[in-house]
Amino acid sequence: MEPILVNPSEERRILDLRPLGFRDVAVLGRYSYATAHDVLQDHSHGDMLEICFLESGEQTYVVADRSFHLSGGDLFITFPGEHHGTGHAPEEKGKLYWLLLFVPRTAQRFLSLTPAETGQLMKQLLQLPRQFRAIPDVKRTLQRIFEIFDSDDGPLRIAGLRNLLLRFLLDVLQSADRREPVVSPEMLAVQQYITDHLEQPLSVRDLARYACLSQSRLKARFKAEVGVPPADFVLRQRIARAKTLLAESDATVADIAMTLGFSTSQYFATVFRRYTGQAPSRFRETAGNQP
Repeated sequence: MEPILVNPSEERRILDLRPLGFRDVAVLGRYSYATAHDVLQDHSHGDMLEICFLESGEQTYVVADRSFHLSGGDLFITFPGEHHGTGHAPEEKGKLYWLLLFVPRTAQRFLSLTPAETGQLMKQLLQLPRQFRAIPDVKRTLQRIFEIFDSDDGPLRIAGLRNLLLRFLLDVLQSADRREPVVSPEMLAVQQYITDHLEQPLSVRDLARYACLSQSRLKARFKAEVGVPPADFVLRQRIARAKTLLAESDATVADIAMTLGFSTSQYFATVFRRYTGQAPSRFRETAGNQP
């Protein structure tokens, strides 16, 4: 078996499929982080293809010195041999799945497909765009794989996993073929309103009134289209603004907290650490050292 790091924790669950007899799909992982973690160091998976699905939150990845920003609902592809990591960004607060699969070097069966079907599947997977939005079935299929993996070891468990893994890959290809807009003009307007009014109170009620929607409808549409709930988006935008102010101004941490609507500097520091993994003062010290 290929040496693949399998390091689960309370926040990380990794399904090693190889002991079950899978030689084409190696591992499926999932993390759910309530706070930011250390940066993901630059690494490569050799001849494996990696498919990541960010269910919620935001994340930055760097591939060949190019940065990509993901929002909840995005799929992200790293191809065989590519080095990637998160650069200077932490692994952010959110939930993310990743699948590692071997790319056959010669015509052979993959998840019980015929060699001809395997060739077509691999051709399309290796031509995927780097980043695109997922259809809703992607999340449901991934959740179902974990459920089947944890089920009793019945006679059809392996067949069920094989079917769902293939279903996931087909869902990914279908996602890449979609052409409809990712975020509607209505939700873009809400995002812009938030960005323009970060110094003011921004409750979900206020945002729903601005969008002429009920609160429940706004929350559902915003999460589906933007990838995070509206209240989380507000906090992320305030932290992004705070990072700019910390790096480019002499304003005190307390003044920045008050400017951006945080009730106390202590609460601001707690939220800042949750999203960045650093205290505001530490971020200010290191901001000038980053390229």
